[in-house]
Amino acid sequence: MRARTAFCALLILAATACGGGEGEEGGLSGVPSTTVGPSTAPTTLATGATSTTSAPDGQAPSEVDEPVAVPSTTEDIVTSPTVRTEIGDTEAVVDGTTTTTTEAPWDGLTMPLTGEPAPDGLPERPALVVKVGNNDWRSLPQVGLEAADIVYELMVENFVTRFAAVFHSELPEAIRPVRSARSSDIDLMANLDRPMFVYWGSNAGVAAEVDGAERLGLLQARSTMGRGQEHFRRDDTREAPYNGVVDPSGVLASLDDAALPPGPVFSYGPPAESAIQAAGVRWTTANRDVAFIWDAGSDQWIRYQDGLPHLDANGVPLAADNVLKLTVGYRQSDADQTSPQLLSTGSGDGWLFRDGTVTGIVWSRQFIADGWAILDDDTGARLYLDQGSTWVLMTRLGEGEILDILKARELVG
Repeated sequence: MRARTAFCALLILAATACGGGEGEEGGLSGVPSTTVGPSTAPTTLATGATSTTSAPDGQAPSEVDEPVAVPSTTEDIVTSPTVRTEIGDTEAVVDGTTTTTTEAPWDGLTMPLTGEPAPDGLPERPALVVKVGNNDWRSLPQVGLEAADIVYELMVENFVTRFAAVFHSELPEAIRPVRSARSSDIDLMANLDRPMFVYWGSNAGVAAEVDGAERLGLLQARSTMGRGQEHFRRDDTREAPYNGVVDPSGVLASLDDAALPPGPVFSYGPPAESAIQAAGVRWTTANRDVAFIWDAGSDQWIRYQDGLPHLDANGVPLAADNVLKLTVGYRQSDADQTSPQLLSTGSGDGWLFRDGTVTGIVWSRQFIADGWAILDDDTGARLYLDQGSTWVLMTRLGEGEILDILKARELVG
């Protein structure tokens, strides 16, 4: 299981549960247009300074087909050379002399959804996508979410969020709370090479959509309404519907035939020279307040929700190596007029947070089978994620904010 370190001194804050938004019931008011339009964003550095200097494009091996550059749109970022240097050279003293050794870069197999070395080969299983609840404090703490390679955070009805957690490089023993599917899920996971889709149930309209996607070979479904029911259970220590548990190994063992590992959906490599320092990112909706704050001690972005650290079942803060904030559109779902449906193809703007820095981006994904193309919104150069886990915030126009060190301190107390 991916190691999680303690807070740095800046982020110490005792908490055992998070406050939340409203429950799932209720309609969606003011569903936005499908058009992704311009927005503005803070451009203050973590040190309080700004810069307008841009650096030349960087090049690195690519894991995803080269996209067509998309013109810069919104959420402009002022740029300056990155303050981070790549770690590699080390010094050792032997017999009074100093020698310099350089660690050779890994050139073998890498995990497709994290970019991390895979010296023992790739797990011979498909990606596992599980719908994980996050309605309010009754969903907390989630179990198994810390082991996900990628977590997509989507808005659902009542302006709260729900997770589509993607597991491949490792599997937790259990995942909780498993919740219902949404129309948004099918297109979102279609670039994972026929993943196993796990959910608790759905309304009749979404069930028909999932069945259709399965017939087309886009996914394999397991839920409490069909195949694989024996791998789900209720946790009697918690209140329904926030207590649904699934056995990941069990549902994967129910495959009819051999399945291939997924291909990469992001490119991994060095940071952009145009990146600038940032202390964090914040996403606020009517009933949800999410933030990721950079922790130099763990070299990760620590997650906060509704003003408190978002802890896993072991009391360890949830964290990510990369945070992508994508500006996307939502429309009314065909299967449920009270539910928003994510539009995950097309293009838009956003930010990439890695290594304590942020870069303004343009994202594009022409077809549902395509990976995510992430380009520098100033130069059009391809951008790369850091090796490790990635959290993707699917935000509407105007809902994101870059945090400098003062705003981060104010948020965490």
